[in-house]
Amino acid sequence: MEGYVYVISHCLLNPLVRVRGLGQPELCYSGPMIQLPCPEAVYMGLERWAVTRNQLDIPEYRRFCRELMLSAVDAVEMLSRRYRIAVVGVAGSPSCGVFTTTTGYLGGKVRESEHEEIQGMGIFMEELRRAMHERGIEAEWHEARSRRD
Repeated sequence: MEGYVYVISHCLLNPLVRVRGLGQPELCYSGPMIQLPCPEAVYMGLERWAVTRNQLDIPEYRRFCRELMLSAVDAVEMLSRRYRIAVVGVAGSPSCGVFTTTTGYLGGKVRESEHEEIQGMGIFMEELRRAMHERGIEAEWHEARSRRD
């Protein structure tokens, strides 16, 4: 196998899709990259409120994520025959967290103090891992942290 292809969360290259007020994650990887689509920006728009994993853990959002990632997973499958694959998510993201995500918000008035970072994977990354596993694609999993963390 040759070097790595990095499969990265959209906001690592395009911070404009992040919820306003969040720090920009550090991208410490270089080499060929596949930029995943941002499921939250496409699903809820750029003027969305911050959400938690438990709010997104519904069948419709999971189905949306699976459909949104199809062409990216096709490219990953083809490249995985020749290159190592490393997926890079975003720490604390309800969609793109790899090792950490958020929980706690129960709806109603926005109360940022109710967003708690916990161990676990975001919805989009869970669906990506499932899709890659179904195709026999092996990958390393990494997580980028925000500069303010």
